[in-house]
Amino acid sequence: MLEPRSLINFIGPALMLLYAGYCWVHQGCHHKGKGWKTREESPKGFWFMIVLLLVLSAVTIASTLIVKR
Repeated sequence: MLEPRSLINFIGPALMLLYAGYCWVHQGCHHKGKGWKTREESPKGFWFMIVLLLVLSAVTIASTLIVKR
């Protein structure tokens, strides 16, 4: 069973996955200073955001599960 601290560490990655899913469904993402941009308006920014959020959330979840304190 996971400790309460480990469960709290799942909140951030879960929110990142939810936002990545939201961006994927709506085919766009928010850019600082530019607002919401669609996938067609900013394809590199869209893919960078999706990949970044997926990698960060996967690494954080994996490290939480692997590291036992």
